[in-house]
Amino acid sequence: MEKSEHKKNKGIERPPLRKAFVRSQIVSLIATSMDFALSLILNHFLLVYYVTATSIGSVFGAATSFFLGRNWAFLNRHGQVRKQALRFAIITIFSIFANTTGVFFFKENFEISFFTSRLIVAALIGVCFNFSMNRYFVFR
Repeated sequence: MEKSEHKKNKGIERPPLRKAFVRSQIVSLIATSMDFALSLILNHFLLVYYVTATSIGSVFGAATSFFLGRNWAFLNRHGQVRKQALRFAIITIFSIFANTTGVFFFKENFEISFFTSRLIVAALIGVCFNFSMNRYFVFR
C-alpha cells in the first residue's frame, strides 16, 4: 500500500496512485474527445486555421479536465479551488502551448495530417506531463 492511500485531504482519502492514474486517463479521454471534436468541427467544417482550432479545442478540453480531475480522478474537491485553478491554469498554458507547437511541428515537418498530429501530441503530453503535474502539483 502506498503512502498516498493513507494521506487524508481534509477528511477525504485520496485515491491510490494506480486508481488515480486509471481515472485520470479516463478523464483525459473524455476531455481529449471534447477537445478533438471541437477542434475538428472548427477546422474542417468552419474552416478555422488548424493552429487556432487546436488552441480553442484545448481550452474547452482543459475546462473539462479540471472539473473531472478535481471531482473524480484525484478526489480533491475540498481543496482551495482558486489555488487549484491557478496551478491548473499554469499547467494548461504550458500544455496548450506544447500541443499547439507539437501539432504545427508534426504537420509542417512530416506532412502528417492534422488529426494524426493531434493524436500523437496529445498522447505524449497527456501521459508524460499532465498526469504527474495534476497529481503532484495541482490536486496534491
